[in-house]
Amino acid sequence: MATKNEGICGHCRKTVSPIVIEENTLRRDKCQCPECKQDLYACRSPGCDDYAKGSKGYDEELCPECTKSMAEGARELMRPAAAALIMAGTAYAIDKLNEKE
Repeated sequence: MATKNEGICGHCRKTVSPIVIEENTLRRDKCQCPECKQDLYACRSPGCDDYAKGSKGYDEELCPECTKSMAEGARELMRPAAAALIMAGTAYAIDKLNEKE
């Protein structure tokens, strides 16, 4: 049975070489963790060798670590935007208050 390269399982977080249980040409191969027996798929993040969680309802696109780093990156991008929005709102409120005087 074919195995994939070593990486971290998205379910049990152990370093494993998943077993390919369904080979695909156009999509990602469906794999199984040899430790916890859960479905896995290769993480879609470029350069990452870890595995995303698979399930009956939905297959994750990214491994847990890449998902976490993407969320942290989005939060860092939002901070300056939120600060600018607060400053603009405050300036607008001050202008409205000054108009009433």
